[in-house]
Amino acid sequence: MRPSEELARHRARWSLLLYRAIAARLGLTLNEALCATALALDGAQTPGALARRLGLTTGGAITAVIDRLEAAGLARRVRDARDRRRTLVEPLRGAPFPDCTGLADLPDERLRVLLDWLRAENAALAALLSETRPDGGAATPGTSAGAPAR
Repeated sequence: MRPSEELARHRARWSLLLYRAIAARLGLTLNEALCATALALDGAQTPGALARRLGLTTGGAITAVIDRLEAAGLARRVRDARDRRRTLVEPLRGAPFPDCTGLADLPDERLRVLLDWLRAENAALAALLSETRPDGGAATPGTSAGAPAR
């Protein structure tokens, strides 16, 4: 396995574990948190569109997720104003944004551990990028070439 593939696998694994932990802290399953995030980012969607986005079935699975989001006060079903036969799921105003709300409640020492891990991961990614860029220069992920790192 190439180092870039191994790094991608580790990053995906840790991202999933972190997101799952944040979801659990909010009393949500991973699918519920992903659905709430999709609604918060992109606004109202049909249940079918949400199901396709999350890789869930359009029957029972997405229905159960939406039921739980409604019970948690994170979303509600409304009729589509343009086509009353369709139902939309919309985020509720003031609903917590699942991928960051849980972080605010973490103790400072856990946040420091998380930040140290993220800094180390960013350094590893910058080193990988410097190996793959034509000019050999290091770039911090999320910045353009030549932009100062934060």
